[in-house]
Amino acid sequence: MWLCVDRIEGSTVVLLDDREIVYRLPCADYAALVGREPAESDILDAVIEDGRICSAVYDEAETTRRLDAARARLNRLLGKH
Repeated sequence: MWLCVDRIEGSTVVLLDDREIVYRLPCADYAALVGREPAESDILDAVIEDGRICSAVYDEAETTRRLDAARARLNRLLGKH
């Protein structure tokens, strides 16, 4: 399942899955789980069981793909080419 770092609130990382279910982790737990500090819009390939994140890996390719798609949508809306 994909998770997106939606925002960081103080010392808590707020993540959303593709169904917009919200998950929260302390920043320290996120860093231990993922192996890197949280950054907004990062995409993780995660395993969720019983509403709990069991494992998560940062996916650079998916992060880049989604950022590029969002940028293209914004450019279309603004009439930029």
